[in-house]
Amino acid sequence: MAGIRRALRSVPWGFVVQAIYLGLWLLSLVFGYVGLSTYCNALNAVQPHSISARASDIAYYDLELILIQFTPFSNPPVDRAPPPVPWGLQIARFAAPTIVAFSFVKVRLAVSAHRLQRARLRRLRDHVIVCGSSRAADVMVRRLRDEGKTVVHIDPDLRRPGRHTIDGNPVARRTLMDAGVTRATCLYACLDRGSQNAEIAHVVERIRDGRSRPHRVYALIDDLELCMSLRARRWSMGTGAPRVDFFNPDELAAQAAVRRDATAFTEEPPEIAIAGTGAFGRSVLVEFARQWIVRRRVSEERMRVLLIGTGSDEAAERLYERYAFLAGACVIVPVAEPVEGVLLRRQREAAPPLRRLYLCQEDEDEALRAALGLAAHLRSTLTAVVVRLERMSGLAKAFRRDRGGLFDALGGRLLLVDATKEGCDPARVEDGLGEELARACHQSYLLRRLAAGSRFGSTPALQYWEGLADDLRAANRDQAADIGRKLREIDCLVTPRGVVERDFVYDDEEVEHLARLEHDRWRSERASRGWSYGRIPDRDGKTHPDLVPWNELSEAEREKDREAV
Repeated sequence: MAGIRRALRSVPWGFVVQAIYLGLWLLSLVFGYVGLSTYCNALNAVQPHSISARASDIAYYDLELILIQFTPFSNPPVDRAPPPVPWGLQIARFAAPTIVAFSFVKVRLAVSAHRLQRARLRRLRDHVIVCGSSRAADVMVRRLRDEGKTVVHIDPDLRRPGRHTIDGNPVARRTLMDAGVTRATCLYACLDRGSQNAEIAHVVERIRDGRSRPHRVYALIDDLELCMSLRARRWSMGTGAPRVDFFNPDELAAQAAVRRDATAFTEEPPEIAIAGTGAFGRSVLVEFARQWIVRRRVSEERMRVLLIGTGSDEAAERLYERYAFLAGACVIVPVAEPVEGVLLRRQREAAPPLRRLYLCQEDEDEALRAALGLAAHLRSTLTAVVVRLERMSGLAKAFRRDRGGLFDALGGRLLLVDATKEGCDPARVEDGLGEELARACHQSYLLRRLAAGSRFGSTPALQYWEGLADDLRAANRDQAADIGRKLREIDCLVTPRGVVERDFVYDDEEVEHLARLEHDRWRSERASRGWSYGRIPDRDGKTHPDLVPWNELSEAEREKDREAV
């Protein structure tokens, strides 16, 4: 019985109904044509030349049946009984209009179902909206549904109709309202064009206009430089963590690939190579340098990065301009020759193995081909190879050991990164600039304390970000969220570094003013979490001696706030 039910569920009933409908319609036309031909000949035999019996006219009479019209019946014989109607014509004259009525009812039901679906979606609550027909949108929908969330997918192409999928223009207010945007928790704009995603974010903000829903809006921006600039503009609004944020999948995927690769970092400065100067390659370099700064602790040793590719010298210069910390964290060596040439030269020179080789070329075929051809260089010239994939991401599964891989992943030393899958993880997208700034706040604090002689791990706060307690992470997030507000206090804003000709420097009055604001913010944040004044710091009892006004704070503690500024 169960097998019968499974078989019935596997039947494409929609196709079956369509086939039956088409078959009946064709059968009705055939019966009608044959019956009309017989009837017209019989009618002309009773009363000659009363109706045309040409094939084209009979075909026209046949089509008239659909509209419940019947020309031969409108010319009955004078003073004589009409001939009997053939059985085939009897079937056709009733079947044809019935099929038309069925089509009309079907269309009406489809329209009604469409309206009912949109009305139902408008009443949904606490759901998530994803806009777009791109692979990024598909990945986001799948991940969110795997987390057990109700997802409304606005798919302009409506490739896979479903209970929570609607078509329409995601930029249009009507479509967003049909998706229940004012009752959703958040929205992800994942169209192919970043400008359209930014436009969606703008439309949602206008719809929200004082409402609390949706809580957050995330817009995918495929241009990394533009993404950084848009995030900076939003953060400069000075209203805490912005409700609209922008993300770049390549940047997030690169950060994830570096952060989970703990074996890439040891006590001695690593040397890595990056082939390709696109968003993924640049993000790998920046994140690797960030991780190295923290892991080297108080050391001044710099890691070494070979940046391979056309225009790598210009790319290195732009990176130094954009990220101030890079000069103190790494030495970027631009290289114009191919990857194979670099490895052969290092082999001849008996250079130490590269800790990692990241292949991030735009041409994925070239990147994968190069990776598979580097087996001879493992151990002698490099330790592991990481390849960025997008179009060929499905091939990555064939190298997975845990899934019975079809190919050998070079003894586990070949790592394939699906940029869209990694970069469209909702958890990473939701982190946004706020999480990045929170990490930077903690990193700055950690390095200052270590430089002052504190021992790593001696207190709960002297840990890497991954080892921090939840309340300490939350404190850093609160500090980061207040950056925009503080800057507005002194008529400043956030902007990506490198777009101005000189570095910004606070004057003494600005530092003092911002330090006071930072201390007041910290007191409010601690009080909101149940902390109070106490002569001795006590995490369990939630007491701290610095929970006093600025005027009562010691000079040493004031200096900590100035350092934070």
